[in-house]
Amino acid sequence: NSGATFANDSGIGTVDWLTPENAGASDNSYATTSGSGVTTSHYLKATNFSFSIPGGATVGGIQVEWERKRSTGTSVVDGAIRIVKGGTIGSTDKSAGGAWPASDTYASYGSSSDLWGETWLASDINSSGFGAALAATMTSDQASVDHVRITVTYTTAGSQSISGTVYSDEGITN
Repeated sequence: NSGATFANDSGIGTVDWLTPENAGASDNSYATTSGSGVTTSHYLKATNFSFSIPGGATVGGIQVEWERKRSTGTSVVDGAIRIVKGGTIGSTDKSAGGAWPASDTYASYGSSSDLWGETWLASDINSSGFGAALAATMTSDQASVDHVRITVTYTTAGSQSISGTVYSDEGITN
């Protein structure tokens, strides 16, 4: 799902994200931040992903994908990559090393089995306060975010997984 609410959150860094709402769709309309010298941005906080996970489901993992790029050189890197639960930015940081690319590219954080150091209920994921936050560290460069999307892996109550055996009306097949 894609987020619907975007904000510049001053919980980290020193420079603002301009037009944070532009991160709502992959449309080459960007949320941007820039600075001179070595600078870390505030968080670009995305929430309100409109999930409708069934009550009683077990959340198995969360994958966050940020579509981002740098303007020049190799001087933009992840400053912080965090999950947002109940509107609060979490403490687990998934930042990766390496420079952001010069053209739009999705970078993936977390996985179908990664809970980001949190315990999740379906209601936490369905909440308008669920989302993700990103900060960029740059050296006299501009960081741009085109889109953020989140995939949540879950199992519903009562579902079963049987491995290695298939039952049919003709017997058992391995």
